[in-house]
Amino acid sequence: MGSFAGDFALGGFLRQRLRAERKNKQPSCYRHAPHGQKLAQANAFQQADLERNHLAIRVIREQQQAAPSVELRLRLAGGRNRFGEPNYRAVWGWSRLAWVGGKWEDRNAAGELVRESVELRRVPKYTPHDRWHIERWLPPEAYGSPRDWYAQTMEREGGVSMPALGPYPERGEYEHCFTLEGPRGEFIQLTPTVAEYIARAIEAGRRASAGERRRALEERERRNEREYDAWAWDVLDDGCPAFHGVPFVGVP
Repeated sequence: MGSFAGDFALGGFLRQRLRAERKNKQPSCYRHAPHGQKLAQANAFQQADLERNHLAIRVIREQQQAAPSVELRLRLAGGRNRFGEPNYRAVWGWSRLAWVGGKWEDRNAAGELVRESVELRRVPKYTPHDRWHIERWLPPEAYGSPRDWYAQTMEREGGVSMPALGPYPERGEYEHCFTLEGPRGEFIQLTPTVAEYIARAIEAGRRASAGERRRALEERERRNEREYDAWAWDVLDDGCPAFHGVPFVGVP
């Protein structure tokens, strides 16, 4: 698939990652269910007890893994990377965790502050949490050198320095490229056919020239405008009487 080193301006890429991780940074109860409320209804749950200072906080996350048939289609569509791993993979929002460093506040079910800590934690990387996400592998050089990584991600909280995005990704990292959901944000089940189509479409877009991508975007905009015009005329035809209700007389 060639080198991705030119795909990103490193500084902007890492700043975007930092903003995203800060947005998703949670106390022990995740952002969409504060103060210990039920986090998600699911068929399968994983729970972990974090014990410190004789206090326990229970974290519940919905766990799902892509079916082997989905993994196979993605591997066939996108190939493997230099480590023999698939270039594309499907992950469940609640199951995909990423390192986030900083100051954390743990609260109990009543919303009372239990403790504060400065540390690295693994938290869900993507929202919505209850959707399937397609990721594409990026090589280590896409993130610059280790020196660049730590220079741009190192933060200091409470006298403690730590990399806000965790350790340097020596084997590369998987990054988000598609969320599987309907036009209104509704849930769509991940199937092998859908997974393969998404991966092949992304690969085709990456191989297209800049001119081809520009023409595709322009055609999409024209198509959207045509669809909007047709919808608007349908609304007007259904909602407005002829000549807006003004009397008229036909002339032979």
